[in-house]
Amino acid sequence: MAVSDKVSQMYQRFYAQKGILTGAPALTIDVNAIGGAEFPTEQAIAEMSAVASYLMGVADMRKIPFERAVQIVQDAYAAQKFWQDLLFDYLGLTLDLEEADLKKEGAQIQEQISNGIEELENHERKVEAIVQHFSDKIAAEKFHVDGKKLIQNYLKMMRRDSKEAWNVLITNPAYFSPIVTRDEAGQRVLSPEQAIAENDRLGKFLKNVKG
Repeated sequence: MAVSDKVSQMYQRFYAQKGILTGAPALTIDVNAIGGAEFPTEQAIAEMSAVASYLMGVADMRKIPFERAVQIVQDAYAAQKFWQDLLFDYLGLTLDLEEADLKKEGAQIQEQISNGIEELENHERKVEAIVQHFSDKIAAEKFHVDGKKLIQNYLKMMRRDSKEAWNVLITNPAYFSPIVTRDEAGQRVLSPEQAIAENDRLGKFLKNVKG
């Protein structure tokens, strides 16, 4: 049974005692004149809470521990089974309402997590596209350097200090990824002097490369 239906049924049980609950807070929803789909659940919960608080002799039963509420009902209505059963059933309903709220909150948190993961994945895809774009430009110029590693490390520093990262990129890009001076077979492809010159040329290229 849906929680809203439980609220409606419980309200009708309280409402049936209107003739006795003359000094209690008002139960204003006419259960005989309203359809189930239109039942004002939140209003009903508030009104029942006020009546239950009145019957338990507390200002607001929602603000006392659940165990204390149970004890009050046991003590105050030990000899009045009808009211004890009614109030115990109402306390059971408050647990159902709390569980429903927790499930709703959990679903909202899960949605937020899902949305956050999606945003992160979108961001990572954008970053990867940027890395690939500029590393392709570096490769097209045949620089002896791992362009992807260079851009990835540059972006990491940029998140901490964008000004310093840019300065390093255009003056000493080999800081982010060293100039390769030997091929996979170990044969020298650049002398130390050539590596220095390539690092300088790469810095100038990155300073002026267009997105």
